[in-house]
Amino acid sequence: MDWKSARIILTATATVVVASQVAKKIYNYFFHSRKSSQADANNDDSCCELINIKNREINDVILFSDDVVRHTIRIPPNRDITICESRELNCFKLIKYIKSARETLDVCMYLITSSEIAEQIIRLGQKHVLVRIVVDSDMAYTPPSQIKKLKEYSFIEVQTNNKSILMHHKFCIIDGPKAIKRKNILKSYAEKLNVHTQHIKLTKPPTKPKPVRGFVMSGSLNWSTHAMVSNHESVIVTSHSNIVSKFEKEFETLWVENEPALVSSMC
Repeated sequence: MDWKSARIILTATATVVVASQVAKKIYNYFFHSRKSSQADANNDDSCCELINIKNREINDVILFSDDVVRHTIRIPPNRDITICESRELNCFKLIKYIKSARETLDVCMYLITSSEIAEQIIRLGQKHVLVRIVVDSDMAYTPPSQIKKLKEYSFIEVQTNNKSILMHHKFCIIDGPKAIKRKNILKSYAEKLNVHTQHIKLTKPPTKPKPVRGFVMSGSLNWSTHAMVSNHESVIVTSHSNIVSKFEKEFETLWVENEPALVSSMC
C-alpha cells in the first residue's frame, strides 16, 4: 500500500471518528437539555402547585407580608429548589383553594371587592357548585363591592346580615358536609317536582359521587385587592373535621333558609 492510499484511509477513519464524536455530543446535548428542561418544568410545577389538595388533608397558613419568605426543599436526585412565598403567589394560592370547590362554597365575608375572586365564584356557580354568601348589610353595596354583580346570577345565593351586630366574619367553607347534604336534598326535591324526569329511563345507572373532604379558610383577610396587596393579613386553612363543623354551625346561624322542603328535611 502506497503512502497516498494510506493517507486517504487514515483521513477517512479520522473523519468517521470525529463525526461519531460530534453526533454523540449533539445527542447528549439535546437529550440532557431536554431532560433538564423537563426537570425544570417539574420544578416550576412544584413552585406553581404550592398546595396539594388531592386528599384534602390540609393544614396551612397563608401570610400576606412585605417580607418574601423562602423555603428550600430537596427533591430527587438530591437537588434543592427554592419556593418563594410572596404576595403574588399567596394570592394565587388563595384563589386556588377557592377554585378547588367541587360541590359547595359557603362564604361569610364582611367585605368582597376583589373582581378576580368574584369571577372565580361565578365560574364555580357555572360548574354547578352551590354558592351561598353572607355579607354585612352596611358593606354589601358600598363601592367597589362585588355583591351587586354576584347577585345578577341566579345560581349564587346572597344574603345580607340585617342584625344590629356587625357581621365581621371572614371565612369560607368549601365542600362542607352539611352544605353537601343540603345540596343533595335540594336536588332530590327538584327531581320530585319535575314530573318529566320520572318518565325518563336512565340508560346508565347514576354514578355515586366520590366523597369529598371539606375544609375551611378563616383569618383576618377580607376578599379585597387592597387587603391582599397592602395589608398584613393571615389566613388559616384546615380540613380538621371539628373545626369545619363549628364554622358550618356558625354559618347556619346567619343563613336564613327559604326552601320549605329543605327546612322540614333538615329538622
